[in-house]
Amino acid sequence: MSEFLFKQLYLRSSIGVAVVSPKEGTLIQSNPALCRMLGYSEEELLNMHYLDLIYPDDEADDDHYVILNNLLLDPETAIELERRFLRKDGEIIWVAQHIFLILQEDSSEPLVLISELTDITNRRLAEDKIQEDQHLYNLITQNTPDMISFGGPDGTLHYVSPSVELLLGYPPDEMIGTKRPEYYHVEDALEMTEHGKLYSDTDVYTRRARHKNGHYLWIESSSQVVRDELGEIKQILTIGRDITQRKKYEDMLAQAQYLAKMGSWEWDATKTRLTVSREMRNIFGFSLDDSNHSYFDYKRVLSCIDPADFIRLQKLVHQSLANGTNGEAMVRIKSADGKLKFLYAHWEVVKDEEGRVLLISGIAQDVTERHRMEEQLRDSEQNYRLLSENSMDFISRNTADGHLTYLYASPICQTMFGYTPEEMYETRGIDYIHPEDKEKVVSYLSSCMEGKKLEPVTFRFLCKDGTYIWTETTLRYIYSETFGGHELVCVTRDIAERTRHFEEIEKLSNEHALILNSVSEGIFGMNLEGNTMFINPAAITMLGYDPTEWLNSKFHTIHQTWLDNEPFLGIQKTLIPSHFNNRSIDEKEGVFWRQDGSSFLVRYRMTPLFDSDERIGAVVVFRDITEEKEIVRAKESAEEADRAKSEFLAIMSHELRTPMNGIIGMADLLSGTELDEEQSYYTQIINSSGEALLHILNEVLDFSKIEAGMMTLELQMVDLREVIQNVSELFYPKVKEKGLLLTIDIAADLPFVIVTDEARLRQILVNLVGNAVKFTETGEISISASLEASQTSGNIIVKFMVKDTGLGIPAASQGLLFQSFSQLHPSINRKYGGTGLGLAISKKLVELLGGTIGVRSCEEHGSEFYFTVEVSLPKEEWNQKISVHPSVKADKSDIPNAIASVKGQYGPMSILIAEDHPVNQQLMLAYLKKRGYVPDIVTNGEEAVRAVLSKDYDLVFMDVQMPIMDGIEATGIIREKLGLSPIIIAATAFARNEDKEMCLRAGMQDFISKPISIKELDRVLKDWSTRIQ
Repeated sequence: MSEFLFKQLYLRSSIGVAVVSPKEGTLIQSNPALCRMLGYSEEELLNMHYLDLIYPDDEADDDHYVILNNLLLDPETAIELERRFLRKDGEIIWVAQHIFLILQEDSSEPLVLISELTDITNRRLAEDKIQEDQHLYNLITQNTPDMISFGGPDGTLHYVSPSVELLLGYPPDEMIGTKRPEYYHVEDALEMTEHGKLYSDTDVYTRRARHKNGHYLWIESSSQVVRDELGEIKQILTIGRDITQRKKYEDMLAQAQYLAKMGSWEWDATKTRLTVSREMRNIFGFSLDDSNHSYFDYKRVLSCIDPADFIRLQKLVHQSLANGTNGEAMVRIKSADGKLKFLYAHWEVVKDEEGRVLLISGIAQDVTERHRMEEQLRDSEQNYRLLSENSMDFISRNTADGHLTYLYASPICQTMFGYTPEEMYETRGIDYIHPEDKEKVVSYLSSCMEGKKLEPVTFRFLCKDGTYIWTETTLRYIYSETFGGHELVCVTRDIAERTRHFEEIEKLSNEHALILNSVSEGIFGMNLEGNTMFINPAAITMLGYDPTEWLNSKFHTIHQTWLDNEPFLGIQKTLIPSHFNNRSIDEKEGVFWRQDGSSFLVRYRMTPLFDSDERIGAVVVFRDITEEKEIVRAKESAEEADRAKSEFLAIMSHELRTPMNGIIGMADLLSGTELDEEQSYYTQIINSSGEALLHILNEVLDFSKIEAGMMTLELQMVDLREVIQNVSELFYPKVKEKGLLLTIDIAADLPFVIVTDEARLRQILVNLVGNAVKFTETGEISISASLEASQTSGNIIVKFMVKDTGLGIPAASQGLLFQSFSQLHPSINRKYGGTGLGLAISKKLVELLGGTIGVRSCEEHGSEFYFTVEVSLPKEEWNQKISVHPSVKADKSDIPNAIASVKGQYGPMSILIAEDHPVNQQLMLAYLKKRGYVPDIVTNGEEAVRAVLSKDYDLVFMDVQMPIMDGIEATGIIREKLGLSPIIIAATAFARNEDKEMCLRAGMQDFISKPISIKELDRVLKDWSTRIQ
């Protein structure tokens, strides 16, 4: 019984069973289930090695023996394997093997191996699919730009995809465990607290999510509820997408739809859901609060459509669904507020690959107003027909399909073209157009159908006799209820005669344009409103406008007070006579403005423009006179600048020379007193410094003369060594104070005496040595002179060099050294002072002396300034004069005062001094007392006049610039009352030639400049004493 039972189990089992020889690994016996599984018969499987049935990639060389050995070690165990087998037909199947060993009875030797095989192909494929889906899921969640999250029903986030950090700036770990509403705008978060608004299986929400940096993004989110076996909500899957940019465009589209009264809609056939735009609701009169989202009750929309139109609309939509084509219809609706409206609807059908309808999307435009106008047009059609049949213009109705098929032709066509209306009916209008004009007409037709407003189109029309005539046609694109679609209403006029006239006019215009475009003067025309009608190239060039920019511009655009668009008042005095008095305007000067905002001077003329004796505007002809005016203005500006400069220099000369007069004069007087050797030396230094400072002052004040080339040289014999020695002595106290070494090196081959301008040479050396002393804190300064070259003319080139161990000058700054008013660095200027003129003046003086100047320097390693001058050698007799008293200085204290008698050194004279400055008063008084004169002193011009009128004076020293009344005015009064007596000598700090000429013109007989020197005072006293006596 048991043997029969086991046999039945073996034969009927759904599990394949293979009995395998332990030693050979061949199949001894196979049950039917195994044969079905592998596709072999039992005879075919007999003696087949079971490894031949395993898929090659899954078998191993020692597979059988490994299994056998493992089972022999523990016969009570079984081995479980999953691997692929090959069926007889080549199909690969997955098999689960259960292998165990049966031993021989009463022996440990193996009897057979039993392998139970179960087909697990479907399970493995399902597992592979799950693994593949899981991999795909991971790829999507890890790489999608959309935000994917899982959360609980209360909004707590359990998982957030990495894309959230790119989109909102929050790391996923930071968001897990928080509530979803925390990341939304406060208004949207409040809405999410309402019942059913946190998530929804059906609704799509558009809300504002807050980025971590504070700004908001528009996020469109949809949710899917995941439930357990009991139907309880397990978690919520939410997918969010950034639609900020799309929202921006949707808002723009909504605004455009609002302006066009056009709404959009979409019918989702898979969900039987209608989506409508905001403007669509406006058209139907639905309140925006009727629904909290864009989905809408489609039955409510359909109920608004007129019943008759609804039946027609249904048919059209069914046709579109059947054919998969687009559709359109005109329907009447009754809006929620009771208004009757006409809508033009257009839709498109979207199907899947199997032809199933997915959705219908479309637009609906409120064309009530247009329909009303078309109704009026239809109501008046009879009147139009009456007019068309009696009009001299050809009126027709044509299809708008590109063929322009005639639907109606007015009777005038027979007179105009030779065809009867019946002959033209239903013929193609495009065939009547000249081949060369067809492209133009088709383009015009397309623009017209787009709703563009266009001028009439001209083309040649084929007549019945085979000739072409020129026509002008105006088209109107309208919707025809009768025709059931759009059509064209055309009005055509014969313009053959007008075309001939135009051709003649064009020929004349071309000739005139040739002339207009060739002249150098600017020409443009304008109408009575001041708008420009034409302009020639010369005017375009001068004004800087593009021709298309200029046309229709106002004349005051270029002729105005300034760029404030206020018309120039003068235009009222030119345009009005030109336009209304029929008079031409003589040439006038004005300012025109260019397109770039710059202006220029013009001389222009206006002439009225007529058409058939009717004034239509004016022609303006102008030319640029800026250069002429610029020359005049430049001259006047230069003269004004020169006057201002001269006045400034005169004032500066007076203000600086007045204290200089006191310094030099008092030092001069001091040198005439009893002084010891040291005091005498210091007095000489003061004198030398004052003289040097006076020279510098003269050069600064005459800087403009140097620039203008008006500086003249005073050539004289110069003891070169004495000049250099004096310069070194001038700076000796400062050099000694700073502990520097000052050396002089004069080449032996240099002549002792040269002919040059001593003052200019001294000033150059003072500037260079002064800078060296100023900028050198330790080390030495050297002054050298050498013979650079000899000229064929007999002149020589002397090279001077001033070298120091001071600050040095950066290479990048050396180019600024010889520029006027330049400073290397503000910190240097603050520490050492200076005006920045010294080297600039030196450079100009060197060039004036026929030489060049330069510098070699390295920062922190000192500087070496060098310059050359061209000098001549003295004549022989000059050398003789010099040799009489070489380097001997006269001591003014040796001049005996005894010769000055009570009458005065130059004879008896009554002298008046008119001077407001106390120092200058005492200086003049001291000078004159030393020569035996006791003068009277007054402090202004008014006192001087009273003094001269009350006492007879022989000589008056008159200061020019004094308070109350200046010297010029006082001299004029004295000359007016007393004539040429007394002698008036100008004594002033104004040192220019023009100042001297001004004094002489005022009636003064002589001129001395401050600071006054004893030598110059002696000259005046000596010269005028002989005339007085």
